Amino acid sequence: MTDTKEYSSAETKDVATFFHGYAADFDSIYGHTKKRGNWDKFLDKYFRVSMRLRYELVLKYTAASEIQTILDVGCGGGVYCEALLNAGKIVTGIDIAEGMLQLAEQKTKKYINEGKVNYIHNGYLDHPFARQYDAAVLVGFFDYIKTPLDTFKKLEKEVSKEVLMSFPKSGGFLGWQRKLRYKMRNCPLYYYSKNDLKTLLAQMGWQNKAEIIDIDRDFFVRVKL
Repeated sequence: MTDTKEYSSAETKDVATFFHGYAADFDSIYGHTKKRGNWDKFLDKYFRVSMRLRYELVLKYTAASEIQTILDVGCGGGVYCEALLNAGKIVTGIDIAEGMLQLAEQKTKKYINEGKVNYIHNGYLDHPFARQYDAAVLVGFFDYIKTPLDTFKKLEKEVSKEVLMSFPKSGGFLGWQRKLRYKMRNCPLYYYSKNDLKTLLAQMGWQNKAEIIDIDRDFFVRVKL
């Protein structure tokens, strides 16, 4: 990891502000809201392969019949929530960006009315859950988190079967370019090496429960609790 400073509420606010304003643009990557231009389509095809791969992996691992209730941490515009609901799961989404949650609610209005999904506008570490979920999905979440262990410890209490996570890789020109772009928008961004992940998993005692999958510009981590 490139930074080990403590969790900061001010930084969380910066992330929330960034994604509230960026919601429609970000969501369009998955084919919703705004129409994609030719340049964006080129980037999607050649430089956002990991976004497609991690999406496919989440749907693959949550397809198991024993996984019925899913917590989507940092659910954003509801892309994963919608797909999981379509697969017959019961979902709770939590996000700090109000603009993102508005998109998620629009996408899944039918399921909200049926009581199969609910959304929480809050930070994950700040919200107490009174129940356990079969699985948790944290995709595109740890990009903005300084201290993953805090989140891991909370997940261990609130998830009974599987945790599915993505972590952006450190290094490379595209990684540097993305970091610069986010810095210009006052949004923090953190990268991880495979050794970083092995260390974090070992600190949780998860080293024998986890699988680290290399997917283009990300690592996908599956933890079987």
